[in-house]
Amino acid sequence: MSVLASTGVPTAWYVARAAGLVAFAFLTASVWLGLAMSTKLLSNRRQKTLFAWHQTLMWTALSMLVLHGAALILDPVMHFGLQAVVVPGLAPWRPVAVGSGVVAGWLALTLAVSFQVRRRIGQKRWRLLHYASFGAFALALGHAINLGTDLQGARGLFFAAVALGPVLWLAFARILMPRASARARAPRAPVRTDGAAAVPEADRAPVAA
Repeated sequence: MSVLASTGVPTAWYVARAAGLVAFAFLTASVWLGLAMSTKLLSNRRQKTLFAWHQTLMWTALSMLVLHGAALILDPVMHFGLQAVVVPGLAPWRPVAVGSGVVAGWLALTLAVSFQVRRRIGQKRWRLLHYASFGAFALALGHAINLGTDLQGARGLFFAAVALGPVLWLAFARILMPRASARARAPRAPVRTDGAAAVPEADRAPVAA
């Protein structure tokens, strides 16, 4: 692998850093879009198109992750082997932090493949499986902050806030909005037309789900 003449840093290291950041960006965008779809913040009429984008973002993140791992293997300084980039804990350098990225990658692969078998496993199991996206995102974020040479100090905090903020907001919206929607959809008692006094809405018994 050639070495940049100006700095003496292997080209593979620059490729690994860039590919890792791009992979995390696509993973984050996929998580954002998935949460936005589940909260119904986006138009239902475009769900099919948005779902396709959701898959595309995840697969693109995985392709960049493969490039990230391949560049690390080719780096003549880091001495990462194939096992180090596919098996958590086998990296010769900071194995725990590197292992979190490896686990995040396997979770992302599982989620991407789940799109292809969604009908076989059923919508309910597929939705439960998709909770793993939170784990993949958290592990990938921790991996980037702990190992990213471009994310030290204040830049790392800003990076984490930009990535994590929408995830937290959308997650809370996902939890709270269904309850509000259910109350809005609850049927109201019919208005009495036989001359009897109508019961005030505040005094009516709640409708059973």
